[in-house]
Amino acid sequence: MKEFLTMNKNCIAARAEKNGKAKKSAARFFALALAAAFLTAALSSCAKRVAPDANGVYSDFDSALKAAQKSGKKILLFFTKLEDGGFNESIVNGVLGAADYKELLGGEFETCRIDYSRERFSKKSENFNEAQNDRDMKTAVIYGAENPPSVLLLTKEGYVISNITYIPAKSPKEFLEIIEVDRENIAALESLLSEIEKARGLDRVAKIDELYEKTATNYRYQLRGLSEQVIKLDKKNKSGLVGKYLLARASTKAMDAYLRREPEKAVEAYLEPLKSKFLSVEEKQRSYFAAAYITGNNSPSVENSKKIIGYLTQARDLNPDSPLAERCKFLLERQERILAGQEETAAKKAAEESEAAAENGAE
Repeated sequence: MKEFLTMNKNCIAARAEKNGKAKKSAARFFALALAAAFLTAALSSCAKRVAPDANGVYSDFDSALKAAQKSGKKILLFFTKLEDGGFNESIVNGVLGAADYKELLGGEFETCRIDYSRERFSKKSENFNEAQNDRDMKTAVIYGAENPPSVLLLTKEGYVISNITYIPAKSPKEFLEIIEVDRENIAALESLLSEIEKARGLDRVAKIDELYEKTATNYRYQLRGLSEQVIKLDKKNKSGLVGKYLLARASTKAMDAYLRREPEKAVEAYLEPLKSKFLSVEEKQRSYFAAAYITGNNSPSVENSKKIIGYLTQARDLNPDSPLAERCKFLLERQERILAGQEETAAKKAAEESEAAAENGAE
């Protein structure tokens, strides 16, 4: 549940509260851009591969990911907003555009830069590309893009090694020095991935779980393939981890549904694991709570309020003495007040419509 809620909050608020006015400005931009992107056509999953520029820098993440999986190189994923100037210009012109960038970094990394300048999202722009914009905004959501410029260091599979949010580099050499600080993290993650690849059965389950726990909550979406392996490898739940990964699956399914603008499917994603005998009481509580949370983000209505109350009640009753149950009790009281107001408004509206119909009939 945490994974979806974190990404959902990133998408709605872009974590605006963290770092002052610059972060708030970026939050407003990403919120507007996301809204524009998702209100257009559905996200394309079969986009044509985009070629890199002369320095080997891709402008499409899916193309960079495919190239990395073929070459075995790690990925540098840059988020920029060139119209803001400053470090954005330093990165684009001084680092990625430098004559020696490919020589110094191309041997180890596939590079992708996605720019979120407002101009490219305007339909009046001669470079407007609706499908590409949609793909780029999806990348921004699932990787939690913050105030540009920032860069993520990824494995060839797209797993996050580190997040560099401050990039004072003015040349490829200076940027390489920043990467050197992460060499220990790079080596540790590559070693763990190698161990996962070699392991079998429950040993692999344990190694996958180690990686999962070492991965920040908002980057676990990328581990969805490994999460599925846990469920398939441990059909009898000998590890005791299947319930955890059923919720991880629910989180990714909910995120996918959210990106498709299908909130009902996002709710269903969290109700589905409840059918499994492997979920603990706490995990069942979290499933119901997530279903209530997502429903609460939908359009306000009497029907949705009743659903929220139902989910919260079920979560509370599973273990009334748990911390989550206490939170459910508080939210239930609030939602019941909201429902009472909605029903009162609906009753007044129905009475007014009935009275108007009677008057029209009398005429």
